Amino acid sequence: MTFAAGSAVRAFPRHIHWNNTWNPREHAGLHAPRRCAESRRPLRHGAAHTFLDVLPSTFLGVPDGGTALSVLPAHRLVLRGKGLEVVRIALVASFLATLFSIPLIPIYIRLAPLYRPAVGKIAVIFLIVLLVATEDGVKRLYALFVVFVSGAVGFLVLSLSMEEPFYALFTGLFGVPVIVSSIGSGTRNIEPGKPEVEIAPTKLAFFSFYGTLSGMLASLFPAFTASQAALLGTFVSRDERSFLTVVYSLNTANFLFAFFNFLKTGRERNGIVALMEPLGLESLPPFVLLALFVGLATLLYGEALAALCAGALSRLPYRLINFLVLVFLIVLAFVFDGVLGLLALTASSITGYLAVLLGVKRTNCMGSLMLPVLLR
Repeated sequence: MTFAAGSAVRAFPRHIHWNNTWNPREHAGLHAPRRCAESRRPLRHGAAHTFLDVLPSTFLGVPDGGTALSVLPAHRLVLRGKGLEVVRIALVASFLATLFSIPLIPIYIRLAPLYRPAVGKIAVIFLIVLLVATEDGVKRLYALFVVFVSGAVGFLVLSLSMEEPFYALFTGLFGVPVIVSSIGSGTRNIEPGKPEVEIAPTKLAFFSFYGTLSGMLASLFPAFTASQAALLGTFVSRDERSFLTVVYSLNTANFLFAFFNFLKTGRERNGIVALMEPLGLESLPPFVLLALFVGLATLLYGEALAALCAGALSRLPYRLINFLVLVFLIVLAFVFDGVLGLLALTASSITGYLAVLLGVKRTNCMGSLMLPVLLR
């Protein structure tokens, strides 16, 4: 998906409890104010990350223009000199998602406790069918093949005694193939372009709201990730800009609703909330205000930061930058888990590149999570 390259620079915690039903309010204790203060840091970092992950996913791993039909939507716009427009779309869509999420909180708080593991498995089967059905002709068989191969790799990697299995798994499946393809294609230096948005404000608001609803749905089901929810956006968006609006608003909404889920049920739907102290719903209002503040602040400085980064990238050898990023990712895998981390990264990278060679959507590699969920 559009943020696949950005996922390559994230580190995921080892333990994500898919079906945790522990209620944090039972353990709030006398230290809730201190915990609230300590927990604000992961929230503001995570919220800012959902706004700014557009930078690596847009400006790193851009392939050659001759392969534009097979590249990510953001990269297509970058190749046309529209990189800063992508950033502006992402920042505005993410902020709108923050606003749209607030009136949906009461509904979500009632829905979150209703989740049961059996419902999640039904949702996973539906997603597999959806992934395969969106391909054409023989590519449906290729997609099914990639789903099962990535599922086998995911099951093996997550079964190993590793400190950061999700880092090696997702970096290999989604990050490394993008960067390797860019290095191999010999992409010229990119131009950031101008930030003017070529999408009507009404369409921007509509697709942001659609992405917010999709992100809310994705946060209810542990295997229904933001990547798969973004696939639903392909049924309503017909161009790159509307699709990117759905993707980035979905990404932010997914993070926020996962946090709301954590406050209500104690379930950890992403790595950021796994770093937070248990809190109850009484902590919701200050955190909502914090999310709004972080969103507004990021909206104000994000574009200037993007212009600075894009300007620097346009003056540096682009191929060398991608190569250095690739080396950094490999070294990081070794630092986290040694030789085992390198093996897991290699297996995941081969699987991810398999999707590229077969010409199917890399979203099919999310079988790496779906199959283990079905086998639990």
